[in-house]
Amino acid sequence: SKAEDISNFQIEGMSIGDSLLDYMDENTIIKEMNKGFSYFYNDDFVAMSTWIIRDKFKIYNDVGVILKLNDEQYNIYGLEGTLYMNKKSKIEECYKKQNEITKDIQNSFNFDSNGDTWFVPKKNLKKHQQSAKYIDFNLPQGGTVRTICYEIKPGIKKFSDLNLLYVVVNSAEFMNYLEN
Repeated sequence: SKAEDISNFQIEGMSIGDSLLDYMDENTIIKEMNKGFSYFYNDDFVAMSTWIIRDKFKIYNDVGVILKLNDEQYNIYGLEGTLYMNKKSKIEECYKKQNEITKDIQNSFNFDSNGDTWFVPKKNLKKHQQSAKYIDFNLPQGGTVRTICYEIKPGIKKFSDLNLLYVVVNSAEFMNYLEN
């Protein structure tokens, strides 16, 4: 379907502006938010996984959400769908899937461009990464849609030998926050 704006773009049925309460109860949200896996942006936003409801996911292995702290409605300001590539798969398989998803994003938003494609310089990669390829789309009304392929070095992190593909959607408000 065509997305009129960022709030029409869905990852596992969730969209920017939705309340996470539509998918998880408040006690579960608070519990998940306070696990050691969450990332806090000062006292303003928190990034957390919805791993606990992964059995409902049809496409992605995990979905991360960005919430504003102290928002009693738990509105979603960012979404991140994660796909674990097959064990021992080559990074080209990730790139192929990334290109398919990028085409879907282009069609969904009626973009004329192919997005801004860039690679992270080797010196800026984390020690467990071999490469990182980004394709970014900036939305006219604000916000971004991004796909990322991470090539992971085998044997560096326990249970983390899989290449990863992320689809990230961030609201204009969260992007402004990150940029400022």
